Amino acid sequence: MNKDLQEFLDAAKRQGMGEESVVSLLRGRGWPADDAYRALADYYEGQSSVCIPPYKRSGSAKDAFLYLVSFSMLATWAIALGSLLFMLIDRWIKDPLSPDRYYSYYYQMADSLACVIVAFPVYIFAMRCILREVSVHPEKLESAVRKWLTYIALLIAAGVVVGDLISFLTHFLRGELTGRFVAKVIVVLAISGGIFWYYFGSLQGKARTGGKRDE
Repeated sequence: MNKDLQEFLDAAKRQGMGEESVVSLLRGRGWPADDAYRALADYYEGQSSVCIPPYKRSGSAKDAFLYLVSFSMLATWAIALGSLLFMLIDRWIKDPLSPDRYYSYYYQMADSLACVIVAFPVYIFAMRCILREVSVHPEKLESAVRKWLTYIALLIAAGVVVGDLISFLTHFLRGELTGRFVAKVIVVLAISGGIFWYYFGSLQGKARTGGKRDE
């Protein structure tokens, strides 16, 4: 900070002028707003002998990568788990009008099992990395990447839950409910509802924690 600006800020603060008034006066004399606020920051650092901590961005390319991996793996193993349970329901609750295709079930079940076996551990690993990063840098909970992707996941899960309930109610009103259909409705509701509950609870828990800190 140059000497003239230092003397001006000292005189202005002695007269009790607020920061916005000082910035307005400086801008009126041609100072850019960023330079005016930077001069105030330098002034307070000099008065307090404490450096202003640098701003740390709450999101990064690494965060985006981890969240994209976790949510893509979540979708993979959730869909595969639902498909696997659907096939088991078809095997346990027989439909006399549907032919029993053992080999078709075998290959589809192998595919779903492979997806669950591979995607679920990758999802757990990605979530552990995310939680480790959050424990070291709590400000990452406010990351725009995290919030956007989490709310997109919540939107998809809520849409699946609503669609599942609409389908159930439609078949109920038509009198077309069967044990096989009800079991599949419960499976979809349990998986999508569980995902919605977990991620919505994580956002709500952060909001409550932030509210207590503000108090």
